[in-house]
Amino acid sequence: MDSRHIIATEQQYTSGLYPKRNIAIIGGAGARLFDAEGRTFIDCVGGQGAANLGHNHPAIVAAIQAQSTRLLNCPEIFYNDERAAYLAELAAALPFPARIFLCNSGAEAVEAGIKFARMLTRRPKIVAAMRGFHGRTMGALSATWESKYREPFVPLVPEFVHVAYGDGAALAGKGPNRG
Repeated sequence: MDSRHIIATEQQYTSGLYPKRNIAIIGGAGARLFDAEGRTFIDCVGGQGAANLGHNHPAIVAAIQAQSTRLLNCPEIFYNDERAAYLAELAAALPFPARIFLCNSGAEAVEAGIKFARMLTRRPKIVAAMRGFHGRTMGALSATWESKYREPFVPLVPEFVHVAYGDGAALAGKGPNRG
């Protein structure tokens, strides 16, 4: 299937929520990506963090294949041996005792951070940096600065304040800009 066909098919069925580059990626190896015409690109996106170890690494492929023969998915409503081992290893790498929240996306992590911050501080206000993009869920979108992302969904979650990155005076409460 060539790029034109792949692009036309996606354009016909996708929501259009995400802006796309005019490239149809069909494979990858390490830090390289391949399009439908066989051109090679350096992957500077890394699956937005999901493929930061590269594509098709033999050890990762083998681990995924082995796990898929045992259990493909196990939601957190059940305990799981692999998740327990992962949590223990991750906790051991931290410089402090911690509880760990595993999630599926950056937006979900931002949403959790908002909830944890409000719960632990008992304060409703959330300070976010101007020009930051935090995701497309309602809370993450409320923390996002640019109006082109926010405007179609107002009213958003209240009590968000935006300050310029590195502006200590605004952060200290001396006249923050509102977003």
